[in-house]
Amino acid sequence: MSLADEVWDHVEKLGFEKDERPEGFLPALPFDISELDNTQLMILYGRFVAWTSYAACRVAEARMHEQAAKQNLALSTACAMALSQEKSVSARKAEAAGDERVQRDETAYLNATALREALEVVHKNSADRAAFCSRDLTRRQQASRDAGRTDGWAA
Repeated sequence: MSLADEVWDHVEKLGFEKDERPEGFLPALPFDISELDNTQLMILYGRFVAWTSYAACRVAEARMHEQAAKQNLALSTACAMALSQEKSVSARKAEAAGDERVQRDETAYLNATALREALEVVHKNSADRAAFCSRDLTRRQQASRDAGRTDGWAA
């Protein structure tokens, strides 16, 4: 069981559920959002909120995996340096950098970092799209209220 699985088990004991992957794929914003009626816009907003929640969970997991990979790299580097017969620290570091396990752990760390960064972009984009839809829903609601007020003042 990975650290992320253990964390989610603990979080679920606190009463929270891990967000499951929504159906389909993260939707794109239409070129002209004003072409959507209120129901369509609300559905689109709901999809963005679901994807934002899902992405947030994946970002949290990616951060945990990245931290574990960083610790594995530090451990393998320290072990390789300790086993080195070189006299200077720089020579030990150079020898450790060539160690097969260190190289494998460095690749794993770089991959974990890249995944975390990509997921952070997806999360931000999804949250931005949800916020955009929310603003338009609010604008429409306010415009509807304003229209009702001016109708009452007509002669």
